[in-house]
Amino acid sequence: MLDYVNRFKYTFATTAVMMVLTITSDAHADPSPTLQIGVAGAIDIQAYKNNNFPVTTFPSIFFDSKHFYIDGDEVGVYALHTEKHQLKLNLYYDSTEFKPSDTLSQLNKRRPALMAGGSYTYISPYGGFQILAEKDVQSRRHGSFATLAYLAEAHYKQWTFSPELGVQWNDQHYNNYYYGVSHAEAERSQIQEYRPKQSIQPYFSLDIGYQINPHWTLYTSHQVTRLSRQQQQSPMVDKVADVSNTLGILYRF
Repeated sequence: MLDYVNRFKYTFATTAVMMVLTITSDAHADPSPTLQIGVAGAIDIQAYKNNNFPVTTFPSIFFDSKHFYIDGDEVGVYALHTEKHQLKLNLYYDSTEFKPSDTLSQLNKRRPALMAGGSYTYISPYGGFQILAEKDVQSRRHGSFATLAYLAEAHYKQWTFSPELGVQWNDQHYNNYYYGVSHAEAERSQIQEYRPKQSIQPYFSLDIGYQINPHWTLYTSHQVTRLSRQQQQSPMVDKVADVSNTLGILYRF
């Protein structure tokens, strides 16, 4: 049975497919759109206590044209798209979640959320510089986060390497939802009440793609996020970092 994450990703991916079918009908106006569809599996090693390293599978979709794009868990439009400047407005699936178990079984679930926002990227000869901001649109936590990052891309034969180094700012609402312990939770679980403040944490990610032939590409994605002091002090946490690993395969049309 698909768990909540898989159902959310399936719904998100289905919406993305419908969007692709709609916008590709205008491909004559954009002579070089690219579409890749495949499947991927992910294992998330979260900093939460009693985390059992859940493995999830989900469809992968990547589409890029002059006006629209789908980038895995992000769907959006280009408000500006030139060789040096990209301004995007997007919907983003934030897969962060917490499932209570063992000593934390009396706490509430923390679920993934749909975010809305945008990003601006300046592309220089030395790489890209990006600022991004997202806000929860499901009224689940009323939280927001923003990132400032450096992006690069290197090619070697059939290989593509895309590293990203950045920092992420979480507001108090975001941190309180995922790392806080409410008064009611503390009373029934005997775990100390905790209300974190806003925080800044660094992260590094690396995407690697291997082009098997003109149609098939194998790819992996890895990200490590070092938790801030506000997050590490949560009684829900016993590690210093979140680690995410994804392996997938794509077919290019």
